[in-house]
Amino acid sequence: MLSIEKIKNLRSEKIAFFRFKKFDENTYLITNDIGKYSFLTKEEFSLFIEGKIESWEKYEELLKNWFIKKEGFENDMAQAYATKNHFLAYGPSLHIIVTTLRCNHKCQYCHAAVAPMEAHDMDMTKETADGVLDTIFHTSSPWITIEFQWGESLANWEVTKYIVEQAQIRSFHLWKKVFFSLVTNLTLMNEDKLDFLIQNNISISSSLDWDEEIHNYNRVFLWGNSFEQVTYWIKRINEEYKKRGFDKKMWALLTVTKKALPKYKEIIDTYVELGLDSIFIRSLNPYGFAEVDLKNLWYSSEDFFDFYKNSMEYIIELNKNGVLFCEQLTNIYLAKIFHPKDPNFMDNRSPCGACIGQVAYNYDGKIYSCDEGRMLGRMGDDNFMMAKLQETWSDTYKVMIESETTKIMVQASTLDGLPWYNENVYKSYIGVCPINSYKVNGSLYPNFMKDEKRKLDSMILDFIFGNMRDKEVKKVFENWTNWIKWGLLNWECSNPS
Repeated sequence: MLSIEKIKNLRSEKIAFFRFKKFDENTYLITNDIGKYSFLTKEEFSLFIEGKIESWEKYEELLKNWFIKKEGFENDMAQAYATKNHFLAYGPSLHIIVTTLRCNHKCQYCHAAVAPMEAHDMDMTKETADGVLDTIFHTSSPWITIEFQWGESLANWEVTKYIVEQAQIRSFHLWKKVFFSLVTNLTLMNEDKLDFLIQNNISISSSLDWDEEIHNYNRVFLWGNSFEQVTYWIKRINEEYKKRGFDKKMWALLTVTKKALPKYKEIIDTYVELGLDSIFIRSLNPYGFAEVDLKNLWYSSEDFFDFYKNSMEYIIELNKNGVLFCEQLTNIYLAKIFHPKDPNFMDNRSPCGACIGQVAYNYDGKIYSCDEGRMLGRMGDDNFMMAKLQETWSDTYKVMIESETTKIMVQASTLDGLPWYNENVYKSYIGVCPINSYKVNGSLYPNFMKDEKRKLDSMILDFIFGNMRDKEVKKVFENWTNWIKWGLLNWECSNPS
């Protein structure tokens, strides 16, 4: 920590606001509000706060990264801050639509607590879909992503297709840009559906939990072999993208369970062998079915980080050997570090995306703060329901935005007002989830010391920043943010689930 004498010597007329931590025995990491960073030795750190940096090269680095004030600094910093936090200038951009709760899987860790395939009363009707679309297209954001998920959207294909067609009509008439994303287990896919999805530029993502044994254990398919189905369609979809000249591939994500922890290398090899160019490594959440089977599924944050670290070290080696493959959670952090504009990943922003960045529309017309809020609703807790569809879109949007849920979610997830989060060196890169805090600790306001998400964020960011001190690894990381051209769009508009 800084001594009182050093604090007294701080030259605030020269030195801009910064946060810091002692990174190792001889190194400090400093960051600022627009995500810039620098590593300083002990000696450089003391000279920096006294405004006496002697190395011209280090001085230029600090000046370039907004740690040293120059003429016009306040105006320039205000503009950079506005650019970084662009998402605060408009309303919800991610609109999650649950066209059905029916699903032909019963995954061990299912966060949605889906319904059986016979439960057609849990399908969204076209009438409800029209009310949802009217609300979506009269929200304030000029960019809209409609994401279909929970349960299996292909099970209510006619309504899913209807929403896409009607959304495109509204997009044309209301001058709004619309994107589509489909989260699917792929087992109800066929060539006609694939043709429609590709023709309408609908991004497709699915889950892949490694080999046949573990995938089928985690993701129980009621009618057959889930692993065979998902791997067939991953290959088929990417083959069709290439055939039609699309420079993209499917997204696939891994939900890490206890069985997967020792198998990081084999899992990544499976993804590479299938021709995928990325993996999204996701930890478990305490919602839905996952809460029931903690003994067989769960692990500590430290266990997950070890899995992440081992995976990343292997992925970095693959890249050094010419295999272009990235980890998307890491890439989100890298975008926040390297790019002037935040990627707007809903989980890692302040305030979080709930209510003002993303909205979840249930099959029955109930509107929730976010996907996690809808999950709790499915578990019998409707505290995070913003509204129900009203007679007109204007009435619906007014109730949504003015709801107590909206107000408290913004308040509870704004890091500037949360003790210790505002002082955290990684404040510019992280976010909190009030719903996770509510579910785990009984309070919407996260406790810094007990917040497992914050602990995990810190471990991952320590790993990322530590590796960026290696020039070869930093080059790999920079290549990721430039190579995945469509990645920033997906992060801004979508939140993998």
